[in-house]
Amino acid sequence: MSAYEVDIEKLKESEEIKDEKELLKLKLVAAFLKATSKMETEEILSLTRLHKSDLSRLRTLNVSRFTIDRIVGFLDALGFSTSIDVKPKQAS
Repeated sequence: MSAYEVDIEKLKESEEIKDEKELLKLKLVAAFLKATSKMETEEILSLTRLHKSDLSRLRTLNVSRFTIDRIVGFLDALGFSTSIDVKPKQAS
């Protein structure tokens, strides 16, 4: 799966991703990648203070070492706000 073509609906239906927190991280990273898709690498690194290897991890959707808070911080550094909808879970 290309990091620049993340389909959130397919992720929701994925058998591999069952953890809601992991799905939220991937949604945030997808928003980050979309926001930075036309930016130069050096500009992204400068604004977010990311290390080049961490940016590479985000671009390959290797999100295990990132917290939700940290990803939201990257989006904030780029000038984006973040909102989350909270809904009751549907009965199984």
